[in-house]
Amino acid sequence: MKWSFVFVCQAGELEIKSMLLAASLKHFLRCDYECVAAIPQPVSQWGQISASTQALMQTLGVRSVPITNPIDLNYPIGNKVACLGIESTAAKIVFLDSDILCLREFSPESRRELAEIFQAPFAAKPADSATFTRDAQLWQSVYDLFQLPLPRWRVIATVSGELMLPYFNAGVIAISNGINLAPVWQQCCQQIDAQPTIANKRPWLDQIALPIAVSKLNLKHHCLDERFNYPAHLKPLPTHLPVWCHYHWPTVIRREPRLNQLVVKLATTYPQLKALLLSSPPWAQLLQPYTLAKPSRRLFTLPRLKWSNPLKSSPEMIITGIPRSGTSYLCRLLHTLPDCVVINEPTQIFAPLTHELWPWSIATFYQELRRDILDGQPVENKIANGQLIEDTAITDKRTLYQPQVSRPDFLLGTKNTLAYLARISQLKQVLPQVPIVACVRHPLDTIASWKTSFPHLQHAAVTEFPIGHVNDPLLLPWQRQRLADIAATTDMAWRRALLWRYLAEIILTHAHQLIIIRYEELVTQPAQSLKKLSRQISPASFLSLPPITPSTVRHKREILDDDDRQAIADICNPCAIELGYSTTLVTVYGTIM
Repeated sequence: MKWSFVFVCQAGELEIKSMLLAASLKHFLRCDYECVAAIPQPVSQWGQISASTQALMQTLGVRSVPITNPIDLNYPIGNKVACLGIESTAAKIVFLDSDILCLREFSPESRRELAEIFQAPFAAKPADSATFTRDAQLWQSVYDLFQLPLPRWRVIATVSGELMLPYFNAGVIAISNGINLAPVWQQCCQQIDAQPTIANKRPWLDQIALPIAVSKLNLKHHCLDERFNYPAHLKPLPTHLPVWCHYHWPTVIRREPRLNQLVVKLATTYPQLKALLLSSPPWAQLLQPYTLAKPSRRLFTLPRLKWSNPLKSSPEMIITGIPRSGTSYLCRLLHTLPDCVVINEPTQIFAPLTHELWPWSIATFYQELRRDILDGQPVENKIANGQLIEDTAITDKRTLYQPQVSRPDFLLGTKNTLAYLARISQLKQVLPQVPIVACVRHPLDTIASWKTSFPHLQHAAVTEFPIGHVNDPLLLPWQRQRLADIAATTDMAWRRALLWRYLAEIILTHAHQLIIIRYEELVTQPAQSLKKLSRQISPASFLSLPPITPSTVRHKREILDDDDRQAIADICNPCAIELGYSTTLVTVYGTIM
């Protein structure tokens, strides 16, 4: 069976994207196929592709066909609608967005599974999320426009996990030739676009109209999975590479070593493609080496990974814990080591942790941080006098700086206490291999520190937490109940004790997934604490440690009054014992240790 892979190629950035796509298809396709570049007309509107691009198309065996936008010249996405109407002798036509790369062999003749997947006359992946609307009534008005019933079937958004009416990502569409989808899709787009009562149509017009066209033609469909349209702009690449990867921007390629290596390989194979990449600074960056410092003689080092094998994950870590339990001190310790960067309370984590059921943006944030550091870009951190701030209650200022690393596989960590604690389950879902460190401290010392630090800790202001607040919909029922109890408590001593217990309960609930570090051991035995971490961060232990001067355990227990001590004894004692504070807390009528 012959396949036709068609994509848009127009002057500008789409020239680069489409030629990268064509080169990757030539590299990985194992079937009877043709590649077709659809060239939008007129040239006065879309520009003229360069002579070098035309020559590269010949080298890659790509034929070109002219197309015209059937929707609106001010709606460039409409060009893809015309792509499915090209003349071809192929049995299957596959439209691919230009910002896609083929990452592995596609051999439908030798793999029965692939033949079955694409047997249906229409196949596409459900959208990443319900970008148009979640409102069934709005969808009803769209279907009413065509005198069609609302479909009974539903699809699952592949990133957000939402159950939604049929709504597809139009970046990869596979159809049987001759089903007449293109003119029907065009007519649906035009009719919806002309309807003033349907809002929020653009840029989603093509995807709104697509299921309508499928319904009008009564086509049998198959929902593709992410192997055939992987949203790399939203999620890190999985270990087992997808067939087609939707990257969107060169910055996404740069943060994914396997994508970047493929681009370098293709550019090396095709000098005309390399010249095309070098003509645009954002794309030329993909061919540049990382900005690495000269390795210094070090006593402490990570076992070196061969970056030529990007299947191995880079060493990363998450630091959290009960506030005022030494998390910033741990960050400072780690940050002084060679090839180790720890970002203290990055602001970029709050949006994904607030809005995403599965916060994939945290996973991509780690990749973006590593990319920017390796490219010599400044990043934001809580730095003072060249050192990571040890006590954010004294100084809490973010500054741009440029970390120096000598290797791509440097250790990268980020830290947040309350936000990360509230999302441990979600973090393990999107970063399953990344160790999570949780710092704890004796409740007497923790709460004493709370009384002299931040107002939200002094008052246990659980209604004001940005993430993990009393009305947070992503918390479990038992967590919301604990927070409601705290919010309803008027006595500040009891509120603080209840908050400490709640945070300790989270850590104990997830103890099997955490590396628990006690503050008292961290400050008095820092080298041993770091060795404990090393066993979890990489397959081998850190080779050795530099001399680290131990500190002393800080106490402010004198500021605790009898109410504080009574509340801590009554409420915190069971969790404190489970966390290794074996000395029993007794009431103020006895002795509190």
